[in-house]
Amino acid sequence: MNLRSSIERRLQRLDELERLPELRQIELELCRRDEQHWFDHWAWTYDPRAASGAGLADGAIAYMPFDLFERQQELVKWLSERLAKSNDGLVEKSRDIGFTWVCGGYALHKWRFASGFKTTFGSRKEEYVDRIGDPDSIFEKIRMLLYNQPRWMLPRGFDRKKHDNSMRIINPENGNTIRGEAGDEMGRGGRSTLYIIDEAAFIEHAERVEASTSANTNVRIWGSTVNGPGNFFHRKRFSGQLEADQIFRFHYTDDPRKTPEWAEKKRKSLETHVWASEYDIDYSASVEGICIPAKWVDAARRIRQVLSDRGIVLEPAAVGTAGLDVGAGGKAKSVFCAKLGPIVLEPEAWGDPDTAETANRALDAVEKLDITRSDGVRCRLSALRFDEVGVGKGVLSALSTSERQHIITVPVNVGVTPSDTNWPDGLTSEEKFVNIKAEIWFKAREAFKCTYEYELFLTGGNGGQEHPLSEIIALPGGPEGEKLASQLSLVKWFRNEKGKIIMESKTQLATRGIASPDHAEAFVLNFCSDGDLEVWEKLGAVS
Repeated sequence: MNLRSSIERRLQRLDELERLPELRQIELELCRRDEQHWFDHWAWTYDPRAASGAGLADGAIAYMPFDLFERQQELVKWLSERLAKSNDGLVEKSRDIGFTWVCGGYALHKWRFASGFKTTFGSRKEEYVDRIGDPDSIFEKIRMLLYNQPRWMLPRGFDRKKHDNSMRIINPENGNTIRGEAGDEMGRGGRSTLYIIDEAAFIEHAERVEASTSANTNVRIWGSTVNGPGNFFHRKRFSGQLEADQIFRFHYTDDPRKTPEWAEKKRKSLETHVWASEYDIDYSASVEGICIPAKWVDAARRIRQVLSDRGIVLEPAAVGTAGLDVGAGGKAKSVFCAKLGPIVLEPEAWGDPDTAETANRALDAVEKLDITRSDGVRCRLSALRFDEVGVGKGVLSALSTSERQHIITVPVNVGVTPSDTNWPDGLTSEEKFVNIKAEIWFKAREAFKCTYEYELFLTGGNGGQEHPLSEIIALPGGPEGEKLASQLSLVKWFRNEKGKIIMESKTQLATRGIASPDHAEAFVLNFCSDGDLEVWEKLGAVS
């Protein structure tokens, strides 16, 4: 819906309810039941940049209908899910995509319509939470949403002078409040239904905030643009403590206002690392040696849509492979990830079964694959590769005695000598890498590099290069797909004393607050050399 139509729709609804006050109670009930209805009809947002005549979009004005775009709608639903499940959530976001506005609107809706609800907003400085007259502060955004409501929408008995104070807005009808707190001790006083911690990656003593807010509420939302690795927000994101559905990624490409032209202009106006961190959600923007840069991973997340927009259908290969990273017990999960040519399927993960059960679940995943291409060919998986080191030995034993011998299973020791694959620089894998682990990570790296270059080629970006579709990677969606994408750009590479490439170990990752990248490890097993099957068959290692 365009801006003019949205304004007209809202004004028509307002006019109707001004003329027919008997319908107001029905409207209030509709708003109570449905946050989306309230946003669509009664929420207005503000952007002073549009008042200059050079708005974010053609025809933009400073005060605009707050029509949630799709990803903002999903954020509202996600917030409700956190409340329903009574657990924490984390939002990693690009700058200027409306996160604070959505959270402010959500809090205001609950303040008005959900009895007994208290939302608290916290940030590192009080002026970021509430500074009268400053539209950049959280509470001023909420006030703009509140005072653009019709008078009959306000709570009975509401008096602005009495019920709207610094860092506190009270609903006299039901006793609800929206509170604000700041600094290291936020959360020490009182209790909240929902606690939203804004720009959490920039809080200096975030561990104190973690401790102080833990007794305040069951539902904390840690929201922030990223601020590199090593801080509390980064550790919380990648520690493995949060389930996939507790993490919400809000990228600028989710915002329909952020066109490719806008992105190109904004990118040129910023330093590379600033753009990568504040808009591309790249935690590693200032980290040297990341094997697969985040911008390459993001290209792989978008590539199917980019191709589709140009009438190109990306088909799966008829025959694919799967990788299995075997969990080591406790909270570690086993992860199964299948790849059909350029198409990566959403991984499957399960926690703490014994090795026999892990083996059987992986075989089940191979057998249940049910994908048919547009040409009628039914896709299948030719082999299951798994890490045989450590707990993987138990899986190897279980697979060797399995009755399902029609499935080729390939044990992989990623610590052994690489293959004799030739690389463009004239070196073989054995000359270039310390072990198979480094080789397969770099093979994956090349696929993501091709994907990034191909996207630039399709969109007319600098550095674009055409590649065969078979050489690119299309990542899946879904919670487990998001987890895979997030892990791919965490791992670093180094050179040893002989100049060979070696990957960052799990111990080294742990010192940076990063849990084992199990989804990524399962994925890269798909890049074992095509000749591996023949080699292992000769060694008698294929079951």
